[in-house]
Amino acid sequence: MAFWNFWKTKKIGIESTSDIRIIETVRGIDNIESAKKENKHLLYRKVEPFSVCTGKYCKLRNNLTRIPFKVYDFRDSRTWSDKYSIITDWTYSYYNYDFPDEAAYIIPNDIKEDEIVFVKDLIENYIGYSHNQGTESRLSGYEAIWKNNDLVILYNPEINSVRAVG
Repeated sequence: MAFWNFWKTKKIGIESTSDIRIIETVRGIDNIESAKKENKHLLYRKVEPFSVCTGKYCKLRNNLTRIPFKVYDFRDSRTWSDKYSIITDWTYSYYNYDFPDEAAYIIPNDIKEDEIVFVKDLIENYIGYSHNQGTESRLSGYEAIWKNNDLVILYNPEINSVRAVG
C-alpha cells in the first residue's frame, strides 16, 4: 500500500472529505432497528468470526535467578543460550474480534452507479497489516464502489495490505 498517496487523498477519521462520501456502518439489532425507523437504506452483510495473530512469544527462565520472562523476537539470542531455560516454546497470541452478529451499511439514497465511497467500519474481514514475526491487524475501513445495487470493497491483499519484515 502506498501510504504517501493514500494519506494525501483520504482524510481518515474525518466525517467528510472533498473527494468521496463516507459510508457508515450500524452494528447490533437495536442500532439496525433505529436506522430502519429513520428509513435508512440498509445493505446487510454477514458478520464472520475473525481473529488475528497479535504476536508470538517464548517464555524463558533465567537459570541463575529463576525469574521467568517472555521474548518476542525469534532473533533474541537468549532463546538458545545456556543461561536460560525455555518454559514455553514459541507460541502465538490471538485477538478475537467480538462484533454483534447483525451489521449493515447505511447507503445514501442518492448514491450513483460506479460512485467511489469510503467505508469507515468494514463488516467484511481483511488484513490491513502483517509482520513476518507473527503480528497482524484487521483493516478497519477502505474504499468501495457502488455497482449493481451492491457495495464492492476495492481491497486487493497484494496491494492494500502492509507487510512488514524485520
